[in-house]
Amino acid sequence: MGDGMSAAFRILCACLISVAVCACGSSSSSGTSDRAQIEHVFVALESSMAKGDYAGACNELSAHQQSVVVSGAAAAGVSASDCSGAFSALIKKAGVSKAQLNQAFGGGGAFKFHSIVIHGNQATVKYTTTTGGKTFTETDALVKQNGAWRADRTISRTGS
Repeated sequence: MGDGMSAAFRILCACLISVAVCACGSSSSSGTSDRAQIEHVFVALESSMAKGDYAGACNELSAHQQSVVVSGAAAAGVSASDCSGAFSALIKKAGVSKAQLNQAFGGGGAFKFHSIVIHGNQATVKYTTTTGGKTFTETDALVKQNGAWRADRTISRTGS
């Protein structure tokens, strides 16, 4: 990736990761275990971002995290009234093409889950993945809202 993509990716990560990340859209009524739903969070979010489906990506985030994305966009000088609009405006401002989104999010390695700890309607997940040619280990907090797991915030992220 060129410097432009790296800068755009950092802007996107600032909204997605530094300010939050990842979540799940599956309903608990599906009979799917909480662990499977939580693992699906990461796949669904990455898939939505790779396709430029910002509404789908936002659906994977908690209500709190969606408001954080909108606030992050405002801090970056972008005006948006909802999460999907904030992602769209940020991506446009950064000059990231759909092909670049697909490269950044669609070509990543599989998620390797190290731990998933569930306490009622809250969960903590630690995993490793490769994005944009770099490997990251991340710990995220999720919340269960309306029967579905949603990403709420990133607790820590280290990478090479």
